[in-house]
Amino acid sequence: MNYEEELKKENAIDFNDMINKSLSCLKEYGLKKKWQYIIVDEYQDTSITKFNLINEIINICDANFLAVGDDFQSIYRFTGCTLHIFLNFTSYLKYSKIFQIVNTYRNPQELINVAGSFIMKNKSQQRKNLISHKHLDYPIRIYYEDNKVLALKKLLLLIQKTNVEEIMVLGRNNKDITKYIDDSFTQEDDIFIFNNIKFRYLTIHKSKGLESEVVILINMENSLTGMPTQIKEEKLLKYVNKQKEYYKFEEERRLFYVALTRTKTITYIISPTTNKSIFVTEIEKYKKYVQVIKKVN
Repeated sequence: MNYEEELKKENAIDFNDMINKSLSCLKEYGLKKKWQYIIVDEYQDTSITKFNLINEIINICDANFLAVGDDFQSIYRFTGCTLHIFLNFTSYLKYSKIFQIVNTYRNPQELINVAGSFIMKNKSQQRKNLISHKHLDYPIRIYYEDNKVLALKKLLLLIQKTNVEEIMVLGRNNKDITKYIDDSFTQEDDIFIFNNIKFRYLTIHKSKGLESEVVILINMENSLTGMPTQIKEEKLLKYVNKQKEYYKFEEERRLFYVALTRTKTITYIISPTTNKSIFVTEIEKYKKYVQVIKKVN
């Protein structure tokens, strides 16, 4: 109530209000222009309010509807998005049909084997056998080093020798990168420079939909703000999204999947030698595809 009163006081509305008010306008006034086709991308990130708005437009226009999405990459539950809408597509939209796309053109098959097996530990995920025509030995490489700054520098210098021009560094939180750089790094917006090596730093959430020739994952620690995060979910969230997670770290597992699959070649993971992420411990077991690097010259 206090939140709603504050919005009225400021003569403001939030994003969810925009959707609800749009829905009310549609029901009251309809649409002058009718569309024959409606296409929604990233459909796995749909909330109930978003679905109601989409469905109203479909009904008013009597339109054909195409939704594109990947349940493996549903990572916005905290905004009210529910995977239930995506996984039960034919229940929400009658006379519908599902087509599965199994070919991927970004990642090597060896990386997909690990990432796919990892994500399907979640009981609610769709079962898929993804196929790639790209192949690469050890597309996931774990570098154990307790000195964070030294670890990033050594990996960047190692990658520089391979003439890679595009590097993306990903972390769980906005400020993770500050623990991995010192005064020898310069910064221009989200671009960092070390020894003439440029790389972009993003959180994993912000990287969704993007790709890079090489990716480096940082903050892979077993800690409160590491990966997976151990910050307890706010009780208020149960009013935003009533769908519960049925497997421990279900959404964090999807987030890690997104991080692993941003690369076109290799994903490097910087990990401490002790107190490492449980996700690192898990994927390290895929010895056929994952290489452990204990020393970088």
